[in-house]
Amino acid sequence: MIGLVNKVIPGDRMNPMLELLQLLAVVLMGIQLGVSYAHFMQMPGKLELPLDCYILVQNDVIRYRVKLGLIEVPAIISALAAALLLRKHRKVFWLTILGAACMVALWVVWAIFIQPINQQVDNWSPAFVPENWMELRYQWHFYHLIRLWIAAFGVVALTLSLMMEKTRPAS
Repeated sequence: MIGLVNKVIPGDRMNPMLELLQLLAVVLMGIQLGVSYAHFMQMPGKLELPLDCYILVQNDVIRYRVKLGLIEVPAIISALAAALLLRKHRKVFWLTILGAACMVALWVVWAIFIQPINQQVDNWSPAFVPENWMELRYQWHFYHLIRLWIAAFGVVALTLSLMMEKTRPAS
């Protein structure tokens, strides 16, 4: 992988752990982008579902909510660890920090806006829903659309950081 992803000065060898951390950050952020894109693609159909079908899909079909934490936490850690190793490479460092910030922003949007809606929907039944259930359903999709844009921006930043030339910093 050395030399394939990064252009380096002949005789200068990048840290393989750094490259692994950067690649891991890109892949894990890409998975988050994929999940957000899936929500975007499902949106038109799910917004048309009648209440009973919507509750079934949200509560019984979609069961991966907590499992995404298994992706988000390592993604943030790998990006921050890569940034730490890249602190002397200004452009690459800041792109990596930007990617990590996008990962944190994804989590914040989920924790503040999406998860409270998830918790409400978990208690719904066709006989018992709040009057504003359609508004909550729209908000849930809207916040996932915001996550899609954040994830796309993060993937671009992390990919650029992976592709940029990393030479030995001047002493």
